[in-house]
Amino acid sequence: MPTRILIADDSPAVRTALRKLLEGAAPWEITDASNGEEAIAKAQELKPDLIVLDLVMPTMDGLTAARELSKLLPQVPLILHTLHSSPQVDLEAQKVGIRQVVPKAESHTLIEAIKKILDARPVVAPPTPIAQAAAEANPGVEPPPPSSLPPD
Repeated sequence: MPTRILIADDSPAVRTALRKLLEGAAPWEITDASNGEEAIAKAQELKPDLIVLDLVMPTMDGLTAARELSKLLPQVPLILHTLHSSPQVDLEAQKVGIRQVVPKAESHTLIEAIKKILDARPVVAPPTPIAQAAAEANPGVEPPPPSSLPPD
C-alpha cells in the first residue's frame, strides 16, 4: 500500500505544485484539501500517513486544524508549510502537535522533511496467525508480550 499524504493549502497553484513535487519524489498517494476543515474531514476518511498544512487558510487555519487533527489522529505526523515562518509560529506549531515547520521559501526541503518523519515511524509487524486467532477469539484482551511466554 503506498504512503498516503494529505496536502491542505488554499491556493490551487500551490496544491498542484506540491502534488507534482511529491509524486515525483516517491510512489506516494497524494490527496489535497483547500482549507483546514476539509483537511480534517478528508483525514478522518482517508487516514493518511502524513499531513502537510498551510498556516493561513479560509474557514479554518492550519494551527486550528492541527490542534483538532492531533486529537483525532494522534499517530499521523503533521508538517506546517507556510509563508509566515517565525520563531513564534514554530512555538505555536509545536504546541498543537506539528512535527516540523517548512517555510515555503524553502519548499525544496519539504521532501527531505517528509522522508525523515516517515522513516522515523515505528515499524509495526503484522500479527502472527496464532496471535490473530487469539485476538479474534478474545476481543478486548491483550496478549502477553512474547518475552513473558513460558518456554516450549
